[in-house]
Amino acid sequence: MSRIYTLGIRVFSRLSNRAPTPLSSLNEGASFTRMNHVANSNSFPFFLRGNKPSINQFSKIHTIAMPCYHHHSRQFSTQPSILSSQIPPSSPSPSLSTDILNYQKLCTPDHLAATHFDLSRIKDPKERSQILQDFILVPDYLSSTEHDMLVDAAVRKLKRALGKQIRYEDGHFDGVITRYRECSASEWGSSGGAGPGEDALSSTSTSAMARPERTTPLEIMQSIKREFFPLHWHWVSPHILELESEKGGIKPHVDHLDASGEVVAGLCLGSDAVMELIHESDPHHKTFRVLLPKRCFYFQRGQVRYHYKHGIPIDPQDHAFKGKIIPKERRISIMLRNALESSPSHSDKYKM
Repeated sequence: MSRIYTLGIRVFSRLSNRAPTPLSSLNEGASFTRMNHVANSNSFPFFLRGNKPSINQFSKIHTIAMPCYHHHSRQFSTQPSILSSQIPPSSPSPSLSTDILNYQKLCTPDHLAATHFDLSRIKDPKERSQILQDFILVPDYLSSTEHDMLVDAAVRKLKRALGKQIRYEDGHFDGVITRYRECSASEWGSSGGAGPGEDALSSTSTSAMARPERTTPLEIMQSIKREFFPLHWHWVSPHILELESEKGGIKPHVDHLDASGEVVAGLCLGSDAVMELIHESDPHHKTFRVLLPKRCFYFQRGQVRYHYKHGIPIDPQDHAFKGKIIPKERRISIMLRNALESSPSHSDKYKM
C-alpha cells in the first residue's frame, strides 16, 4: 500500500509541476483581456508605429508546416495549399481545441493568390508560403445587401461621432493617414448575449447563398469572430476608417504592438483597394501587393502583421496592381483587432 501511495504522490507531483503550454506559443499571442479604455474611446489612435518583433522569436511561435484550411464563401476545405504542402506537415497538439486548430490551419488558397496577390518580388518559395499563411483573403465575404447595410451604418456612425458637417482630415497626428475620417464603433463589438457554442465552427459549412442575410453590423462582427478565430479571444472595438476618393491613403506602417494583439482584420467597403506590404528589414527584396476587392474580408497575422509594413498608396497613379491602375474611389474599411493579452510577456515578445 505504501508503494502505491508513493507512486501516486510522484505521479501527482509530476503532473502538477508540469507547466502548461502557453496559448501565446500556440497561436502567436492569443488575447485574453479586453482593453476597456480602448473600446470606450471614439478617437483611439490605432495607426501607431510599434516596436519591431524579432523574426527569430516569432519563427519559434508561428509555424507554416500545418496543412491549411481554405475559407471561401464561409466554407473550410481540407485540401492543402500547393505552396504550403511543400513543407512536411507536423502533428498538431491533440490538446488544442478545434477552433484554435482551424485558426492555425487557415491560409489563402493558390487560385486566389494567383489573382489577388502580386508576389513577383518574393523569390523564396517558403516566404511565399508563409505570406499565404499569414495574410488571409476571403473575396465576396459580404453579400451585396450586407455590404450596402454596413456602408449606411458606417456613414451614420461617422456623422453621429463627428457631426453632420464632417470633413476629411488632412493628416493623421502620426502622419500615417491622409484625407480620412474615422471613429470607433463600440456597440458593434458588444457580446450580444451568450457566446458561440461548441458547434460554432459548423456554421462555416453553410454557403453564403444558403445562409440567411446578416442584417446588423453586430451580427457580421460576431459571425467573423466565430468563423475565423479562437472563441476565447477578446476584441478591441471595431474601427471605422473612411478614405476620400482620389486623395485618401495610408503610408506603410506596422500597427502599434501595445495597442492590440496578433490580428489586424478588415472588411473592404465602397471600392476595391490595393494594399502594399513592405518588409521592414528587407524592403527592396521583400515587398508584395494584394488587391482587396469590395465586399472582401481579410486579416494579417504572424510574420506579415509583425514584420511587414502595410499601407494604401496615396498617389492615384501608384494605386496599381500588376501594372493596372485601380481607380481610387471612396473607400470605407471596418477594422477588427483582437485585444492584447494580460500576460506582461506579450508586449515584450516581439521587441528586438
